[in-house]
Amino acid sequence: MKKIISLFAVCIFSLLPSTLFAEPFTLIGEGTQISPFTAKLAVGAGQAEYQYGLAGRSETYRAGFEYNPRNLGFELGVNRSGYFVPQDRSTEMASAMILSAPSFDNFGYYLAAAAMIDKVTFSKTFLDLGPTFHFRPGSKFDPYIGAGLGIADIGAKQSTLRAYGKLGVRMNFERSFVFLELEGASINRNFQGEKYIYGEGSGIFGFGYYFGSSSSSDNKETSPIKQKEEEPAPKQEETKKEEVSPSKSEEEKTPEENR
Repeated sequence: MKKIISLFAVCIFSLLPSTLFAEPFTLIGEGTQISPFTAKLAVGAGQAEYQYGLAGRSETYRAGFEYNPRNLGFELGVNRSGYFVPQDRSTEMASAMILSAPSFDNFGYYLAAAAMIDKVTFSKTFLDLGPTFHFRPGSKFDPYIGAGLGIADIGAKQSTLRAYGKLGVRMNFERSFVFLELEGASINRNFQGEKYIYGEGSGIFGFGYYFGSSSSSDNKETSPIKQKEEEPAPKQEETKKEEVSPSKSEEEKTPEENR
């Protein structure tokens, strides 16, 4: 995962030299933006809660792309998440005692088996995808909402799915932006035939970059050319006036001047 994020970062910073000397980024009115394509990097932290009430910390590292031509967009990214929830030792002990009673000869075996089943701390790499909705795209402050699904380890023996919803705000600069998100997620994990359900709440902070250009900016560039093409029209009118003026001057002459 670290290699993926580092490669993603190299791609972003390789684009920076060509755009630092480009024309400055300008917001095209209210509710529009210069480019619909963005690349993002982010880190986050929060709390994860196991289905039986155990809770611990969570962390996330993300890299993604977003296509947002106007208000409604779509996001695709890679998300490395870790859930550090402590195991329920009291439940493991009680299970081992019940299963090994009355002789307790196999107590150690059942305790180790219960610990393996109750493996609630884990890390996964998800492929996240889902829609986003921006309320003021291209404005200095752009609030937005999003939802989606994360997929990891799809198979017969183990699989992990993550459904999430988020509320965020983006602060735009020239060709870049920073953003802050509050996210809630539900994680469903199938591991060794057992199902585990987690709830997560986290805060995410990141940096983004605009690349490419939109059709609206191209239209603005072609408009001055059209104006230049229309400039000769007034000149033709002036020449007509100059041609008419001599005839008028002859009519205005006095009879004495005509003699």
